[in-house]
Amino acid sequence: MQETGGLFNFSVVVVDDDAEGPARETVMRLNTELGLEISYGIEPEQTIPAARNHALRLARGNFIGIIDDDEFPPQRWLITMYSAIRLFDVDGCLGPVRPFFEGKPPAWLLKSGFCERPVYRTGTLLDWDQTRTGNVLLKKEVFDRHHLRFDVKYKTGGSDRAFFKQAMHVGCKFVAVEEAPVYEIVPPERWTKSYYMKRALVNGCNAHRNHLSEKRVSARVMVPVRSAAALLVYALALPVCACLGTHVLMNCLERGAHHLSRLLAMLGIELVRNRNF
Repeated sequence: MQETGGLFNFSVVVVDDDAEGPARETVMRLNTELGLEISYGIEPEQTIPAARNHALRLARGNFIGIIDDDEFPPQRWLITMYSAIRLFDVDGCLGPVRPFFEGKPPAWLLKSGFCERPVYRTGTLLDWDQTRTGNVLLKKEVFDRHHLRFDVKYKTGGSDRAFFKQAMHVGCKFVAVEEAPVYEIVPPERWTKSYYMKRALVNGCNAHRNHLSEKRVSARVMVPVRSAAALLVYALALPVCACLGTHVLMNCLERGAHHLSRLLAMLGIELVRNRNF
């Protein structure tokens, strides 16, 4: 249902990370029903970067658009992103990801802001730590010209930021496009406190990996110092946060878990090894 304005055509790539290929029948049926070219592949290695790299091998277009499997785009998503790349003469653009709840979530979750992501004004030149692949359109030559792929060491997440960091290092530029959101479905399984604690532990470890390539000695020293100080502050703040409401307490716990995970990662300890949530 994507509008193109006659400026381009498009096809879809779906990569199934289950070796038995349970999605094949659904994809083939949609291929016929929608009259849309859909390529289907199976990636036996169940990690995020492996699936992304497999999708890149199957993609044939001059541009690569990526969203997650739990997201859906409005009809003008592609044309808005495509027009922005041409307007700003950049290598790619990223749009916001907004939550879409299947039902009424608990009040603490809405107040916590856990499902909200940063939104940047259109035309903002992004740094690598402001990027992700939940909503991106970029020129395929970014991958081909510089032989870039998603780093398979980031098994549970973080390979997207690592990729953009490499791309920016070789001169690629990416901007934000506020008018091109996609919507992330937030099912009841993600309304639990344990989900966001696990997510914090995963993100903390991956944040450590992304900063390992930092060349400045001062940055390498200050990152663990800041995480240790933050962990202490959040631990001391727990009793006060508990009195201010569940959403405040969860924010404190989530941020503390993030910094704890970063510190443990520096010691080679990874608390969550498989992203099965």
